[in-house]
Amino acid sequence: MDAAAIGTPSSRAGRRTLPLPLGWALCLVLGVGLGWLCRFPLVWTCLTGWAVAWKAGWASIDPTLVDDGISVFFVMIAGLWMLFLLIAAPVNVLARRATSLSGRQWWWTSAMLWAAPFAVLDLPGLLR
Repeated sequence: MDAAAIGTPSSRAGRRTLPLPLGWALCLVLGVGLGWLCRFPLVWTCLTGWAVAWKAGWASIDPTLVDDGISVFFVMIAGLWMLFLLIAAPVNVLARRATSLSGRQWWWTSAMLWAAPFAVLDLPGLLR
């Protein structure tokens, strides 16, 4: 009698998954949707970088932006990244289980799509 390893799925417990094209469509739609949400922590992270560079004397920014100090920036980005990850991670885990995509395909595609809306919509304005 063969004992199956703990945690391995049994052959009787077949789970239904989306076909491959629908799995990719779900990954793309969810990635761009979460990418729109990811714009907010990315903008604040970029502004924090500018504030640190200003404090080091490497860049110039509007002094009224840092009237309260740059620690406010670090508190904001920590809170925004925590909120984003608390939303994005469970949603992606549940959606990935419903598809036949491998974890590597799903997570790399999702991570690139999270940064795409920021790169297209916000980064050109921040670099001016």
